[in-house]
Amino acid sequence: MVVDFMERPVRFRNNFYCFILLVVIGCAAPVKKESVETIALNSNDPALSAVNGLVLFKNQIFTGTLFSLYPDSKDTADISSYFEGKENGTWKKFYPGGKIKESRSFTNGKKTGDYTTWWENGNKQMHYYFKDDEYEGLCSEWNINEVLIKEMNYKKGHEDGPQKSYYDNGKIRSNYTIINGRRYGLLGTKNCVNVSDSIFNKQ
Repeated sequence: MVVDFMERPVRFRNNFYCFILLVVIGCAAPVKKESVETIALNSNDPALSAVNGLVLFKNQIFTGTLFSLYPDSKDTADISSYFEGKENGTWKKFYPGGKIKESRSFTNGKKTGDYTTWWENGNKQMHYYFKDDEYEGLCSEWNINEVLIKEMNYKKGHEDGPQKSYYDNGKIRSNYTIINGRRYGLLGTKNCVNVSDSIFNKQ
């Protein structure tokens, strides 16, 4: 009996200290509003809304995939994904029948990586690259017959370096270079002329 009596206060004190420790940890931890469980929803769902740039589902921050359908065929028209209410992951659009039309990526609400579109016949139409929500590097476009019609270079969203455009027959249409914000070379106009001006003074 003596042994049993002596052991109980020790157990009580241990449990009491554990309780205090849990309370302290709980108070110190930041409270975060949890997002809705990852699910796939039709983008026409009336429970979806947008507030302050965030997508909500039933008034809770949405994490998951949205899709829309063509009304006549019920084929998938597009697929988009979100994480904690912001655009995130790969987004795709499709032509009726299922052929890919567009593919692009987002990271935490910002456009990033490859942005590619295709003509309905399957030929590539456009390829741009994004970094931190801005055009970056070489961006190219093709006509429906896959003939190159534009090659543009960007740096932090602005034209920078050589810029070229072509007619559908492949002949040069414009050919100029951006150096320190100024444009030098052949500008595509009705009467092609050589130009040298500041692109920051023009819209």
